[in-house]
Amino acid sequence: MIRHVTDTDLERVRAFLESHVDMSLFLLSTLTALGPRLGSHLNSGNFRLIEDGGKIAAVFCLTRRGNLLVQAGGRTDLAERIFEDIEAEPMEVRGIVGEWPAAEALWKLLRADPRFEPTHALKDVLYRLMLKETARPPLGVPSLTARSPAGEPANESLTVRALDAADFAQWERLNSAYFAELSLPLQATLEQRRTDFMVRIRSGLWWGAFDDCYDLVSIAALNATYGSMGQVGGVYTRPADRKKGLARAVMRLLIEDCRKRLRFEKLILFTGEDNTAARKLYDSLGFQEAGAFGLLLGDRRANTRAPERHKWAGQSGEMYTYEVFDWPARLTPGPGNYIFATSNAAGDWHPLLVGECADLSTLAVQDRLRSGPGRHPATHVHIRLNFNPTSVRRREVSDLAEHWTPPDQDVLA
Repeated sequence: MIRHVTDTDLERVRAFLESHVDMSLFLLSTLTALGPRLGSHLNSGNFRLIEDGGKIAAVFCLTRRGNLLVQAGGRTDLAERIFEDIEAEPMEVRGIVGEWPAAEALWKLLRADPRFEPTHALKDVLYRLMLKETARPPLGVPSLTARSPAGEPANESLTVRALDAADFAQWERLNSAYFAELSLPLQATLEQRRTDFMVRIRSGLWWGAFDDCYDLVSIAALNATYGSMGQVGGVYTRPADRKKGLARAVMRLLIEDCRKRLRFEKLILFTGEDNTAARKLYDSLGFQEAGAFGLLLGDRRANTRAPERHKWAGQSGEMYTYEVFDWPARLTPGPGNYIFATSNAAGDWHPLLVGECADLSTLAVQDRLRSGPGRHPATHVHIRLNFNPTSVRRREVSDLAEHWTPPDQDVLA
């Protein structure tokens, strides 16, 4: 059962998310700061839960920003139900953020939309740092001299400190460059970014390094917090100033500030599997690998018509949502269910062939197999991506075939 999270659910929802806390910090932080309902803030959204056997099996939220935050405890079989449920939301999905198994399954569904264009589609490694167990780096004061990996001073005049309101213009330039390098849309307006920056610096959640001209050249932040935990993000150094130990200096101050001032007990962060430089930095600072995380982002192509959808009823009463394409069509590869169909003058659909397929891009072969004397030619094909095992996809075929009996009696593939 899928339903909205109510106030009476909050304790159970938090307990479920806390049982997967390293992978759920975005959800926990959003729920704590903005509540379980969609508001004006870009990170707000309607929290939903899935119950299975009286227990919470998944919690998810599509934010106003368009990011689907999800925690499903490693289950991939809930992806389709989650994806269908969020179709009722006023925002379109632009990204998936959460533990890897569920994020990957949802990403496959999102990428099947012809309107969607991936921009950041890398599997990330999640790192954990237990602050109480880590030896304190030799930082006596909030500003320090950065050192290169070889241990020599990178720049005697370098200043590393928490950012303040006067740093916004320089931070904006560096933060925008960070998003551009990752091919990510900024989404928020300049004023919204300014407001978010001011809120975070009031809590001391942005840090940076300044060169001898007092130009901001390296930044890092906590982009989510919950209880005694913080999630590190936005780590970026200006390209011309890389390999000078600047990110290390900023991260060391961030770690020390989180331990002493914020009294945090644990930090987490994630970075791309193939980002060798970042992974070496985090390893050297004492972070340890703690699993795989999905930060999978994209955007919608302009001037692309959304596909028509139709709901088919099965004998069991289950309703299955299919996307409608003119036939013949060039379809996205991947497993799923299909219905070759025609429509009459009133717009009613008549199924000709219902089946499941390991690769929907090969459906032309299936159509040729059903073609013959007395067969009605298909004018459309209805498609539902379905990444479940073949046996599950075939149960759907059987359920639909028992309910629909077309004129030529060849509904079951």
